Amino acid sequence: MRNFYLVFKQSFRERVTSKSYLTTTLALILISIFAISLPSLLENFADAKEEVAVISNAPEIKTSELEGQLADWEWKEGTDSQVSSLKEDAQEGKIAGLYIIDKGESNYSVTYFSKNNDVVLNSSLSQYLQAKNTQRIADSNGISAADQQALFVPVAMEKGKFTSENEVSVFVIYLMLMFILMAVMMYGTTIATGVASEKASRVMEVMVTKVNPLAMIFGKIFGIALASLVQFAAFFGSVALYLKSGIVEPAQSLGNFELNLSALTAEHCVYFFIFFLLGYLLYASLYAVFGSMVSRPEELNGTTMPISILLMVSAFSGILFVIDDPTSALSKFMAIFPFTSPFNMIILIMKDAASFAEISLSIGLLVLTTFAFGYFAAKVYPKGILHFGENLKLRQLIMRKS
Repeated sequence: MRNFYLVFKQSFRERVTSKSYLTTTLALILISIFAISLPSLLENFADAKEEVAVISNAPEIKTSELEGQLADWEWKEGTDSQVSSLKEDAQEGKIAGLYIIDKGESNYSVTYFSKNNDVVLNSSLSQYLQAKNTQRIADSNGISAADQQALFVPVAMEKGKFTSENEVSVFVIYLMLMFILMAVMMYGTTIATGVASEKASRVMEVMVTKVNPLAMIFGKIFGIALASLVQFAAFFGSVALYLKSGIVEPAQSLGNFELNLSALTAEHCVYFFIFFLLGYLLYASLYAVFGSMVSRPEELNGTTMPISILLMVSAFSGILFVIDDPTSALSKFMAIFPFTSPFNMIILIMKDAASFAEISLSIGLLVLTTFAFGYFAAKVYPKGILHFGENLKLRQLIMRKS
């Protein structure tokens, strides 16, 4: 146990004090805060309202009313003597346009001069004048004020949500899967790089002969795991505090994707943490073994490619097959199979498609597989560490005598 603690402490301290770790943590926090604040920043720095000149030859069409009804533009009242100068301003783009409103027998007519021909402005003004004309006809035909008001009640249109209030949105699930994928790949690669780099150290040769391999490999894995948890705790904690401060309002959607973060419960977060941690431990054992097979860190990319492919297949199989039909036999299998369960059981949990028995079975199998591969890694790890020269293949590493 003492040896495990020493390796654990050394791996953790080496990771959290590295310049790359501190830089990455700070960058993640700053980028996230900037992304959250971006909608508010864009709103604050939005262009000022465009000025629109209007000459109304209809007494009931007043500039003050236009300002209240069409508030996206700044309305400026003009006179007939200013037509030439205002047309010049519109041609040069100094104002959004000049609009001359006349009153006809059946409806209003508008003559406008605009360089950019703002379709939204034209449509808004047309709708406003149509409503005024309807009101004028209603008044002339003795329709009561209540009936007139009923005529102008707009059609109620409300954007429906693809997910219910208590259902986690698909986009949030995508983010979770990508988070697990990127975190496992990033920290798994860190372990593999550390193992490959240690081959050049004489101290490691002594440690392999003196320290229990199981304590050594799990000390390294858990040390880096704790460093990753500290990093993510700092990241999520900073973002949560920033949102809690009320400086900005969290967005309810991102583009066309609903966020619906309020649907996430404490139970969801606990299960997410469990499967993320177990998935990391399982794949970290494989990264440690594959890291011991190479002679130099530069050769890791090709050697660890099978693990990267397995990770991506596990993540994207959930997106392609499980998320659309979480109750199918294939989805259930992929949520229980240890190498794919860290990704796919998360989907079933978020979709409320997994029973407690299925979740327990998935966790149990994942724990057993993690310890089995950890034990296997501990057995072959010293063989790889003490090998120099050409890269080993996995079969050679297994068959190689200590």
